[in-house]
Amino acid sequence: MVTSHRQQESTNMGWISSQYTGVYTGITAGIATVPLVWWGRWLAALLSLSLCLALSLPPLFIALRFRALTEINGEEGVQLPDASLDITGGKFKEVYNSPAADGRSKQSQYGLSDFFWYLLAPAHAIHQEHLESKDVRYQITAALTRKLVAVKEERLIAIAIKHAEALFSADKLGSGSFDASRHTGSWDSGFLLGRSRDLFFPLFERMIFELVFEEEAMDDDENRVCCDSAENVLNAIKGTARREMNKRRELCDLLKAKLGQENSLNSKLDERIGQEEWALFLQGVFFTTGVVQLAEGMAHLAVALAQHPQVTEKLRNQPAGDSKYMGHVLAEALRVWPLFGIAHRITSDEIQVDDSDTVLPAGSVLCFNYPKYHMEGYEQPERFWPERWNKIKERNSSYMPFGPTNNRPCPGKRLSQIWMKAVTQVMIERVDLFSSAEHTRSLPCGGPVLMLPRTLKSGTDKLKPSSKMVQSVVRMAAPGLMYAMRGYMSVENFFTTTQQAVNELIMLRESKKLQLAQNYFLKQYKDEDLTEANKPCLSNQLYR
Repeated sequence: MVTSHRQQESTNMGWISSQYTGVYTGITAGIATVPLVWWGRWLAALLSLSLCLALSLPPLFIALRFRALTEINGEEGVQLPDASLDITGGKFKEVYNSPAADGRSKQSQYGLSDFFWYLLAPAHAIHQEHLESKDVRYQITAALTRKLVAVKEERLIAIAIKHAEALFSADKLGSGSFDASRHTGSWDSGFLLGRSRDLFFPLFERMIFELVFEEEAMDDDENRVCCDSAENVLNAIKGTARREMNKRRELCDLLKAKLGQENSLNSKLDERIGQEEWALFLQGVFFTTGVVQLAEGMAHLAVALAQHPQVTEKLRNQPAGDSKYMGHVLAEALRVWPLFGIAHRITSDEIQVDDSDTVLPAGSVLCFNYPKYHMEGYEQPERFWPERWNKIKERNSSYMPFGPTNNRPCPGKRLSQIWMKAVTQVMIERVDLFSSAEHTRSLPCGGPVLMLPRTLKSGTDKLKPSSKMVQSVVRMAAPGLMYAMRGYMSVENFFTTTQQAVNELIMLRESKKLQLAQNYFLKQYKDEDLTEANKPCLSNQLYR
């Protein structure tokens, strides 16, 4: 019987430290600091301590963050997988798929729900991920999502290829363009240096815009508004920035204005939910969560391919129309660097784990740790090795990148896989990638990469002679640039981790003060009618 999360095993750092390759060097540097101080070698001791902090703080912060997201729920919090509870491997899937693990936001202490609602504001109360299954608002919004993503595969591929080809060209990355302004260099100059996440946010905002509104025309000003809002949500979740509600309000205003015009979407909207609530729904589910997950996933793929050129070359040499290896590459990227860190469910009834004495009580807040789960049962689990999927099957592995199959899985699973494969194919055909970034799941650095345009077989997109010369110099200097990138990122990681710790503490405190989930369920809709669709959140912070 589980009565407290404190009965669990102590936090296991193995699944974290395996991705932070410098953590043991950092620990060694910390130990070395002691004798250096003893011998009075102050400068050497300071350098050793700095190296220790730069390399050791990021994984320590991640471990503490996962612990805090469980502790915030008080005695109800249970983090899984947990060997001491006999919930690993197949039993992790069993618990996650249990019909009793169906709660999303309503809990007795509201710690984690308040925090997640705070991070997602102003779209929190109508975000499909956080609506209760029996609430008619979930049924209505889920039906719309299914309609929008149920596009034929050919159409999805066409959208992805069209926008990806425009991105990886002088069209979107040429001098003076909005996309190129987010990086150093341009397509015309023969190189681009920047964060891969910054590359993919504008791309997927355009693709989502076309999917939702069935229109191609999204201008740069609209794209900037969408990117600013979605990136602020992502940065707040990672702790690298605090919420900027003005940016989020601008996106809501943009979507409300769009819904006020003639477009194909309006005929699909259920009138029981008001226009502002529909705008918030689109903001939270499509233009924020959808874009964030796609951009994060592609950032991980870009860095992985940059650091594993043999995989990139193998992809380029696959026969036309053969996507099997591409599927393995995507599956492996989603395994090593899953899109979700922690997802939580609240149990509506007790769960008796099969072939075990463990019983999870009703009201438990189950925190499912994806990175830890995805490291269970694999040979060299920390290694990015797509070929492993030649021998193993997803359904028989500790692998669940899009959530549990039988308990509200991610509705964008099919779309995400189709789009990421198509975009990746265009990317590797059009650019060479280099990166020495420490590749971790949280990727707070944004995935810095150096991109060098390739000349297409068709002969199009040829560079000017001067740009070719610049590119040749950059290509020769690439090894040195990678060392410089690694050093810079080590220093940046130290300051980023410090910033994350401070921001997380401030935001946790603010979320406890605002109590957005508590106010919604215990005050605004205390006598909640699950059949009533018109339940706008009065504390959505749109007008504060």
